[in-house]
Amino acid sequence: MSTRVEAGMPYSIKEIIDIAISIERTGHDFYAACGKKFNEPLMRDTFDFLAKEELNHLNVFKDMRDAAEPSGLFTEEYYAYLKAIGGRIFEPRVRDIRNLVEGFNSPLDAIRDAFHTEKESILFYTELLPLYQEDSSTSGLLIRIIDEERRHVMTLTDVARGLTRESGLI
Repeated sequence: MSTRVEAGMPYSIKEIIDIAISIERTGHDFYAACGKKFNEPLMRDTFDFLAKEELNHLNVFKDMRDAAEPSGLFTEEYYAYLKAIGGRIFEPRVRDIRNLVEGFNSPLDAIRDAFHTEKESILFYTELLPLYQEDSSTSGLLIRIIDEERRHVMTLTDVARGLTRESGLI
C-alpha cells in the first residue's frame, strides 16, 4: 500500500472493508493457535470460542464487501488516520502468528496481546460506522460486531483475572 499512499490515491470503502476482513482473519488464526498451545480446558474453550467469533465477523465483512458499495473514496490522510487509531491491527501480524503465539510463556501473555488488539478493533469498527450512516442494515451489523468485540474484551478481562488469582499475582 505504500505505493498508493505515496501516489496520493484515494481508498474505496471496499478497500477499507478488506482491511476489516484481514483483521478478522488474523484474529481467527491468532485465537486458533492459542487454543492449540494452551490446551487446559478453560483456555482452549475460551480461545476456540473467540476464534469462531472472529470467523463469523470475517463472513459479515465479506458480505458487506460483496454488497452494493456505497459511494465515496477516502484520501491517504483518512487511511493514515485509520492506521494511527488501529495501531497493531494494521501490522502484518499474519506473517507469523505461530511464532508470535509460541513466544508467549503463559496464557496471560496471549490474553494481554488479544486484549489490546480487540480494543483497537473496536475503535477501528466504530470509525467505519459513519460510512454506513444511510444504511441501517449495515450499520446495525457493525454495531453488533462492535458489541461482540466489547464482550470479547470483557471475556479476556475475566479470564485474566481468574488466571492472576490462581497464580497469586493479585
